[in-house]
Amino acid sequence: MEGVSTIEGAPGLFRDGGILDYHLDIPFLPDGDGLVLYPHFYEKITPGWFDKALNRKPCNGNMENVVLVAPSKTFVKSLPYAKIPDRKDFSTFKGKDIQRKVYWKTVLEKNKQLGEEFFEAIQSGKIRQIVKPL
Repeated sequence: MEGVSTIEGAPGLFRDGGILDYHLDIPFLPDGDGLVLYPHFYEKITPGWFDKALNRKPCNGNMENVVLVAPSKTFVKSLPYAKIPDRKDFSTFKGKDIQRKVYWKTVLEKNKQLGEEFFEAIQSGKIRQIVKPL
């Protein structure tokens, strides 16, 4: 699957991981030049998410230039039900649409705050103290 590089005002190469797999383990930058910003739900990459029982680790060579941006385990535990909302919530909250929507909106508000903190860390340079190797 080819990446998209024609998004007006957004230089770079973009891929939709949900089409291929939710946790990509590919050579993002074959020439090795630059960084790959990888926003993600989790602090680790699980290659072959659909076959996650195989418990594969990502190829180190594919992750050399990857900057993974993900919520911490502490942040996820602070969410209602201590988890990121997912499609299973439609079953969990069957017949309880109001509760499900309140839950999802609460998580959205917390994520907005998380995004503002991330932006502030970049603007202030504090990001250098926050970033850690995988």
